[in-house]
Amino acid sequence: MTKNGISRRNALGAIAGAMVLPGLVRAQGATEVRAIIQYGVSYLPLMMIEEEKLLGAVLAEQGAPRIELRLQRVSGSTAVNEGLLAGTADMGVMGVPSLLIIAEKTRGGVKGVAGCSSLPMVLNTVADRIKTIADFMPQDRIATPANTSPQNICLRMAAEKLLGDPKKLDTNVVALPHPDAMAAMLAGTEVTAHFTNAPFAQFEADDKRVHRVLSSDDVLGKASTFVLLAGNGRFVDQNPKVAAAMVQAMDTAIGRIKADPERAAELYLKQEPSKSMNTDYVARILKDPENVFSVAPGGVMAYADFMQRTSQLKSKLAKWQDVFFPFVHERQGS
Repeated sequence: MTKNGISRRNALGAIAGAMVLPGLVRAQGATEVRAIIQYGVSYLPLMMIEEEKLLGAVLAEQGAPRIELRLQRVSGSTAVNEGLLAGTADMGVMGVPSLLIIAEKTRGGVKGVAGCSSLPMVLNTVADRIKTIADFMPQDRIATPANTSPQNICLRMAAEKLLGDPKKLDTNVVALPHPDAMAAMLAGTEVTAHFTNAPFAQFEADDKRVHRVLSSDDVLGKASTFVLLAGNGRFVDQNPKVAAAMVQAMDTAIGRIKADPERAAELYLKQEPSKSMNTDYVARILKDPENVFSVAPGGVMAYADFMQRTSQLKSKLAKWQDVFFPFVHERQGS
């Protein structure tokens, strides 16, 4: 494991101790649900729940007090983990690898509530000679957001599958934020490839010099979860009806995105104004059949088996439901 990976796991272990301190978690009877997300169209269902007050509507239909979702945006998964562990957030959106690590570290103190989006991660390149990952040369640099990101782990899974060694491309990988990685690749630097997701995958695909090497669908199977909604176990235990209502609100939001992608695109740009995208561009992303929003989690076991085999997890996961609260156990996950 990398030095960065070790320090991150140690940090999670230290913060996890805060879970036992009752003063850090709100008393039963929440007046709102505080959730942390990052930036991008992948988080659209949560934006719709907040904007259209869908959580309160579900609770009101059940005769329960009306409670609404309040989103906080951060850059980077570390802030999401810290908020959940410290109890300053009730829920947060993260990738499957992060969930697996934090669920193991906290012994179930944090678990998944529901899937959110299954937008594929895409490995793009500007080098004509690179058709498969076997064509990367020592001087080529592959940009991913971080060493523990879903993109980096997916690349390792692809290397194991196609090259026989999950670490084969480790020395090629550099950690860069998506905007910087895209700019570096398109500028013709040593960054010849970028493992990314919407909307950067679409921005790059619009450039005629760029072609796709592979996607997460090729490695994990169709509709593998990109990000999911996780919850602080203390909050969920104290507010089970609210947590269950969040899942129903997610279903409603996803249904509205599918039914009216243009309206959903307008809502997204209202919450996250963009100079690079207009409503038509976002709607095109939402209409792309590759881009799926789903409450059912996918690809969890594929990640878990790989991460346990490569010592990123200590224990083997028996079934995906073990790292999710019961609200989605009957869904067709994997």
